Amino acid sequence: MGQSQVIESVRLHDNRLEQNTDSPVIVLIHGSMDRQAAFVRMARLLSTSSQVVTFDRRGYGKSVEQRGAFSVDEQISDLDEIIGQFAANQKVILVGHSFGGVVALAYAQRFVGSIAGLVIYESPMSWEPWWPKDSGGSAAVAAADDPEYAAETFMRRFIGHRRWEALPDSTKKQRRSEGEALVGELGDIRRIRPWDIELVQGPLMAGFGSKSKPHLQASAELLGNLDDCRSIKIEGAHHNAHSASPDDFVELLVQPLIHRVVQGTWN
Repeated sequence: MGQSQVIESVRLHDNRLEQNTDSPVIVLIHGSMDRQAAFVRMARLLSTSSQVVTFDRRGYGKSVEQRGAFSVDEQISDLDEIIGQFAANQKVILVGHSFGGVVALAYAQRFVGSIAGLVIYESPMSWEPWWPKDSGGSAAVAAADDPEYAAETFMRRFIGHRRWEALPDSTKKQRRSEGEALVGELGDIRRIRPWDIELVQGPLMAGFGSKSKPHLQASAELLGNLDDCRSIKIEGAHHNAHSASPDDFVELLVQPLIHRVVQGTWN
């Protein structure tokens, strides 16, 4: 399953002056048409007190050559290889942005008790009947026969036509090359239910932006209403809060979850 390609893309961020064995390992999982570089500022903030791990999921960034069906099962296996690098007694927190939240929740349900806590930001629930049929993901899946076009369609929906046109040709080519991963993973969560909301276990912090689409806000609020879970709105934020508002993301979502994991109580 191309283990070496996944492991080569992993980056450990650890700027702590003193080793703290109580500090959890934080694994940041990016969404569709994204990459670990989007977490660079978040990782810098968190690495002063915790070990932070980022990686490019299969089909994206430095893992673009790693092929597959791009199923959730493959994503779980890739993540398990990465988490397997840590000591058995280390606490692990998963932070999943968008599709990364699907991977995080599915992993936690596959390996019950292995994760100390979850931070989920605007994770799609495309299998639910209330999920809109005209979302950016739906538009990409509708163009699955032409993955490059699907990738461009998805990007235009999220960053706008003007920003897409302003990108260098090399960047456009790279993003189009990620279309196969995009349609594979988004199609998979329309065919299967990757995780069951009735089986979600906290502690979990679910975040959403005040400027995000209503269905993305609704998915976070559903998770926040569960036992030992919380939902938080980041004022002024869009779907890209992890890269555009990293300070708020860390302060409002990640730090409270770390406190809950380490201290055993919510602030």
